[in-house]
Order: sequence, then structure tokens, then C-alpha cells
Amino acid sequence: MRLFKAILLLMLVASIIPTVMVGWLSVSHTRELLVSDAQELVQERVKQLRLKLEDLLAEPTQPVLALASSSFFSLNEEEQRAQLSSVLIQRRELLAITVFSAEKERLPGLQAFAVNDIPPTAVAEHEARARALLEGLTDGVRYSEVARLGSQNLPVLTLAFPVGVDPVQGYIAADLSLAAIQKLIHAERLGSSGFFYVTDGHGHLVAGGPALGGEPDLSLRGPVQHLLRQLPQIQDSDTEHIHVGNFGEGKKAVVAAYTVLPEVGWGIVSEQPVVQAYHQVESMEQHILLGLGAAIFVACVLAALFSRNLTRPLKNFTATALELANGKFGTEVDIRQKNELGELAQTFNYMSKQLMAYDMENRRLYESLEQGYLETIVALANSIDSKDAYTRGHSQRVGDVAVEIGRELNLPERQLKQLQYGGILHDIGKIGIVESILCKQSRLTDAEMAIMREHPAIGDSIIGPVSFLTGVRSCVRSHHERWDGTGYPDKLKGTDIPMLARIVACADTFDACTSTRPYQKAMPLEQAMQILDKLSGAQLDPDVVKALKGVLQKKGIRLEGHRQPVKLAS
Repeated sequence: MRLFKAILLLMLVASIIPTVMVGWLSVSHTRELLVSDAQELVQERVKQLRLKLEDLLAEPTQPVLALASSSFFSLNEEEQRAQLSSVLIQRRELLAITVFSAEKERLPGLQAFAVNDIPPTAVAEHEARARALLEGLTDGVRYSEVARLGSQNLPVLTLAFPVGVDPVQGYIAADLSLAAIQKLIHAERLGSSGFFYVTDGHGHLVAGGPALGGEPDLSLRGPVQHLLRQLPQIQDSDTEHIHVGNFGEGKKAVVAAYTVLPEVGWGIVSEQPVVQAYHQVESMEQHILLGLGAAIFVACVLAALFSRNLTRPLKNFTATALELANGKFGTEVDIRQKNELGELAQTFNYMSKQLMAYDMENRRLYESLEQGYLETIVALANSIDSKDAYTRGHSQRVGDVAVEIGRELNLPERQLKQLQYGGILHDIGKIGIVESILCKQSRLTDAEMAIMREHPAIGDSIIGPVSFLTGVRSCVRSHHERWDGTGYPDKLKGTDIPMLARIVACADTFDACTSTRPYQKAMPLEQAMQILDKLSGAQLDPDVVKALKGVLQKKGIRLEGHRQPVKLAS
């Protein structure tokens, strides 16, 4: 699992990091291009609007300026009036025209105005604005601030210019309606929510759409504030100036652009919410991020599949190697890949078959050796039993009963073999007991019993040097220990007595009760089990006695009426 995670992580790092970097670079570069394109588009729209406004101002102004080049003051009064009326009729944007003398006094009869467009009271306001423009005017055209006429709040611009140079022959002033400009601004759109407006040099509204809410003073709007700060530098410069930038924060943030109409000092401004202005940028980012997410997902899936295909055979190798370690030789790895893993699997399977062959040979040798050991052990046991006709076969029977008890207690096969050998060899120490004591037909004296009790220790010393019988030593040395701690030779108590020794002790007692001895006859099974029940908890382990009863029940042996020695091995 750790290898799978390592390979998966390595592949993800190798695939995702370049993908993310490419995606990030693409987003960054494309964002810059799209933002630049969006700003250039706004700049172009503002520039085009300025050109339109210049045309709207130039068209009605040109006929008025033409009066200065037509020797207007050399004509008689009747001809002068005719020219003024002609210009006024020719351009409906012209609301009023007034001619002043060189001394800046209005010439009688040389004033014309559109009666249907402005009330007569507005003529006086026109004349007042014109006189204000004439102060210090020596050449060129001068424009006034935007004025508002009538209840409709009609925007009007007054212009004035001198006629003749050195000396000045007189002055001409005219009022221009800005209705066409207002109409143009209303019609201009910038995307779905952008708009344009025009301000004068003080930040006051000249023309604008409904998005401004009719607010006359725009000097507090971010783009206008920036325009007013830059206006002196722009007017002193001979180059065209268009500025684009972001203004405001959060939901009120806008992308604004402005330029200046130099003749009148007006600012032409566009505003558009950032979300709308950079909609393409956000849409592009979303598409790239979506594609990046899809690429990462595909990379994860492919990396997981590749890692799985690589580590699954390794899991098979690991599982099969564990089976080999547990002795299941011949187990093969089922890998059919035609690559290095497949070649490794073939080699592994060949090794497993060879190990199985070696294992079979070793098993045969081991079984032969074990059989030799067993025959030797049986011969030793028989040599003991041959000294006493009454105990002939006792060691073999103890071994068989001990194995059955061990199997009832679910002991592993290795311990069952140790019980078999331990049962056979439990009295091996009697070889060292003199025959006069060993074969005595009557009850032993205390001194003789003391000598007889040495046989467990003697047996332990006999088999101690044999490494093959190491696990059997406890059966030989401790099979006369008692559960209550009064046994010999070590006076062990309870569970301090090795389990195998407790089992052999129970099997030994059982066989002693059910076989004929010099001092007693074979007991019926029922009586023998009664004795074992009495010894349970005193001499014998209660759990081992209980297991012996289980063995008898499973064998279907009835306890009544049996008076012969019993062999329980199946």
C-alpha cells in the first residue's frame, strides 16, 4: 500500500505540477491579453466618441466662423441681417447670434435668435455670457461654461470670436444647443451595462445617460476626480491623451476611460462595472480552470490505474512469498504480463517448484530420521517396561492417551508430537534405578521410595543432551509434580507446572488406574474416573481431567463394566 501511494504521489507530482504551471501561465498570459484587449476596446470607444463630439460641435460652428471670412463688416446692415438669418436657418443647433462692435458693444439690429427654441428672456442671458467671453479676447474662439435654458434644462454652449486682426473690426457670439450631443450620449452603449458621459472642466455634467440619475455634480466620482487632477497637464500637452484604469472597490468597482475635448475643455468618460468589462477574462479563466480540473482528474485516474497495475503484481509476489515462508512450496504467481514483471514471475514460479522438490526430499529425510528417533525411543521405553511384566506397554499407552488429551485441548501438532515422545519417555529415568527396588512386588519403604523419586531427575539428565528432545524434558522431569505443590522433584504448583507435564501426569495416573499392578488390579473406567475426579485440583489439573472425560465421551466408551487397560489412540 505504501508503494502504491508512493508511485501514485510521484506520478501525480510529475503530471499535475506541469499541468498546473502551464494552466497558471496560460491564465496569467491570456488574462493580460484579454485585459489589454478590453482596455484597448474602451480606449477606442472613447476616442471614437470624441471624434463624433468634435464633428457635432464643428458642424454648427463652421457657418458662424465663416462670417469672419466673408468681409461681414464691409456689408451694409441689410446684407448683414440677411447673412445672420441665413446662418441661423441653416443650422438648427444655433439658437442665437449677436454681433458686437470693436468696442464690444452690441450693434443694433444685428442680433438674431430662434424664437421657437428659446424664449426672448433667454436672449439677455445669451448676451451676458457673450460679453463675459469678450473680455480679453484678441484671437481664436472662446467657449463659455455650459448653461441650462428653460424648464427642459436644455444645455447650451456660448462661443465668441473676433473678426479681423489689427485692428479688430468687431466680434460675433453665438449660442449652440447641445441637444444633439445629449442624444448621442444617450444612444452610446458600452456592453450591457456600460455608459458614457461628458463633464466640463469643473466636473459638472454636460451630457449623460440615465445611469447617472441626473446628478449635476460628478466631481466626486473616481474617474472624474482623476480627470480633474490630470486636466492641467493634458491641456498643456500637444499629444492626445486617453487614460484607462480601475476605480472603486468591491461591487462598485468600475473600469473607466477618459479623454479630453481640447476646444472646450470637456472630459469624455466611460464607465463599466469590472465584472462586465472583464467578463471575457473571467469566462476564459473559468474555461481554463475547468479544463485544468479535467486534466488533473484524468491524470489522477491514469496515475491510479498505472500504480495499481504496477503494484498489484507486487502484492501477488508478497502474498505468494508469505505462503512460501509458511511452507507452502510450489505456490505460483499468476502474472501473465509480457514484461519484466512477467519474466520475474516465471523465475519466481520456477524457484517455488524447485523449493517444493527440495522440501519433499527434506520431508522424506526428516520423516526417516524422525522414525529412527521414534524407534529408538520406543526401544528405550521397552527396555524399561521389560524389567517389569506388569508395566509392559505402559509408556506407549501413556503417550497415546496424552496425545488424545492434547488434541482435545486443541494443542498444535508440534506439541502433540512432544506429548507422544514425552509419554513414551516419561519413565526413562527408571533405567538408573536398581532392579531390586524397581521390580519389588511389595510396597516400597520410605528409603526405597526416596530412591524411586529420583527417576524424573535422572530421566531429565539422560535426555538433556539430546537437542531433538528439548521440548520433551518437562514431561520427563515434571510428570510427578502435583497441582497443590506437594509433588517432586521441584515442588511446582498449579500453572507453574508445564502444560505438557500436566497432561502426561493425568495420562500416567489414568493408565495406572486402568492397568494391573503388583499392588492393585485394573479398575473399571467408572471407578478410575472417580479417582481422577478426587485427584482433580489436588494432584491433577482440573482442565486436563475434564479434557480426558471429553476424550472418553467422543470415543463412545461407556464407563461401566470396563476392567481392561484402555488404549485411546485412534
